[in-house]
Amino acid sequence: MGMCKPSGGIKSIVGKIGDLPRIGTPNTRTDLYNEQGELIQQRWYGPDGRAMWNRDWKHKDNNTKKPHKFPHDHSWDYNKKNPREDYDENREINTDYC
Repeated sequence: MGMCKPSGGIKSIVGKIGDLPRIGTPNTRTDLYNEQGELIQQRWYGPDGRAMWNRDWKHKDNNTKKPHKFPHDHSWDYNKKNPREDYDENREINTDYC
């Protein structure tokens, strides 16, 4: 699966953070836009259709001590109870996902 142009294609939807499903069409990416047309999140789905990577471009950030850097990435690890990895200020943007 090419991460820049997934073999299953790229879908765009309008909504808010939290609207992207954990399960999608295998080998695709979904781009989430807000009502103003701004890209706010992208999610890549693996061959089994489960989310495998997120890129957050914009969202509310109430962490005043360590504000989020944007964009930032989240990986998914299904061996954990909560598979979506937490924000890590030291995680570099993964250039395999574009």
